[in-house]
Amino acid sequence: MLELLKRPRLRGAIAVSAAGHGIMILVMTATPLAMKFCGFDVDTAANVIRWHIIGMFLPAFVAGPMIDRFGARLMAMVGAIALVFSVAFAVSGISFSAFLISSFLLGIGWNLMLLAGTTLLGEGHDASERGHAQSLMELGNSITGTVASLVAGALIAGAGWNIINFGVLPVLVMAMILMWLGGRLAVTQRA
Repeated sequence: MLELLKRPRLRGAIAVSAAGHGIMILVMTATPLAMKFCGFDVDTAANVIRWHIIGMFLPAFVAGPMIDRFGARLMAMVGAIALVFSVAFAVSGISFSAFLISSFLLGIGWNLMLLAGTTLLGEGHDASERGHAQSLMELGNSITGTVASLVAGALIAGAGWNIINFGVLPVLVMAMILMWLGGRLAVTQRA
């Protein structure tokens, strides 16, 4: 497994998937808490989470064909852009529509980054290494998801909603850099 992690393409795929997963869990977990702090009731927060879940799974109908047509790296970038817009709406104010649109875009970004990362994973290993590569990706997703869910409450109470949202941007940028470097290094190594 350590040998697999030495491969830039595989690290990039894991970074894309884990970043999308961790960001989604962090912000999704913090959203109802932030809404409660802003005076919204539980039913209103539940409606926002409903639309977040629609955003998570609605793109699944077209994400696969889009990845096939445009490539996993481009679709990961589209997912990252959706997450940037999610942040923009989240920090734009404390209205119901800001929370709703932000959460919907958060779901879309997660879907595209997860599917793109999974597709990119297939480019970074041989068929005989599939089980180990998949377990590394699942480990990355599980660790980021666990940490994100554990710290969401403390971050929303201690740092606030805007800090959480702005804080995901460096993680997103780092994942995109690792993805692009992994693709470039793999091409350079083949040449």
